Amino acid sequence: MSERHHVSVKGSLLAILTLGPAYGLQIRDELTLRAPHRAGINVGQIYGTLDRLLTAGLLRSAGLTEDALPLYELSDAGIALAETWTTEPEQVQAPDWIDMQDQLLITASLPGSAENVRALLVGYRAAWSAWAEVTSETDPAPAALPFVAAARSAQTEAALAWIDRVGPELASGRALERAARPLRPRRGRKPTRGVTA
Repeated sequence: MSERHHVSVKGSLLAILTLGPAYGLQIRDELTLRAPHRAGINVGQIYGTLDRLLTAGLLRSAGLTEDALPLYELSDAGIALAETWTTEPEQVQAPDWIDMQDQLLITASLPGSAENVRALLVGYRAAWSAWAEVTSETDPAPAALPFVAAARSAQTEAALAWIDRVGPELASGRALERAARPLRPRRGRKPTRGVTA
């Protein structure tokens, strides 16, 4: 996973934890349920990201499940970052297709998120439109400028067409909204250092 998409996964996990404390496999399952394009993420990647979020002070321990799986919950700093992630596009200077899907699909799946989704749609529309405007000052190889401009234009057209196509339904608050699933996994990772009851 690239560093760029690691940032998006971090935001995704924080947003999912706004639903309440959860353990790693449960969080991974919520992520892939809410953002099916992320189905390739394994639980080890999720636990690695959770460990980094704990170290950064964005999460804290919420104890253990009955079968000794570590539970995570948002810290105050994590709550603030999750709030920003669900209302403002990531990477505004260079919007990304996967980041946009993560933010819109996951935010739309959170209860009471219609206003946040509308803010993200407006933000992404503006970000893609601004990104499409390539100038020779932003490109070190002026000879390549027409090709870069054509690529950006095509990507922007596709992104804006997707926003136009799915945006109204995502912003309706009815399309994807769901509470966290209370299902227990068949297995999970045992507690590691740094997470205690």
